[in-house]
Amino acid sequence: MNFSPFVVLTSLAALAAAAACGMMYVFSTFVMRGLDRTGPIAAITAMRGINVAANSNPAFLLAYFGATILAVIVGIVAVVQFGQPGSAWILAGAVVGLLAAIITMVFNVPLNNHLESVDPAGLSVADAAIQWQAYLSTWTAWNHVRAAASLAAAVLMLVGLRYR
Repeated sequence: MNFSPFVVLTSLAALAAAAACGMMYVFSTFVMRGLDRTGPIAAITAMRGINVAANSNPAFLLAYFGATILAVIVGIVAVVQFGQPGSAWILAGAVVGLLAAIITMVFNVPLNNHLESVDPAGLSVADAAIQWQAYLSTWTAWNHVRAAASLAAAVLMLVGLRYR
């Protein structure tokens, strides 16, 4: 393998995708379960706070969406260099990496926005439980999908690099 700028950039894109996968995996496997154990009103309140903190944290946003930006750049270069060995794998990884961001924007963000509109203090425990369970099950399922997509993106890009 050579160490051209494209190889370095693709390596960074794969690493960023793997890191994004790790963030989502951790959230799905124990953060959401931990929130669920606090009860629906506390879980809704805490998740609303987490969403506000995530949306206003430049370091988190750079880490998460940096993977998408790198995937787009790597994908464009892979198209331009499509005749080069491994480019199809790298392009596939870039597309799947972009898919993870699309899932976030189409599914997870609207669920977060809906949860933000819920006033946990104004809900009965039963109504809060309905709201929380609907959010928890759907959000976590899509979070699993975007984690898997990020992992697949990293693997595909690394396979493509193997041929460089």
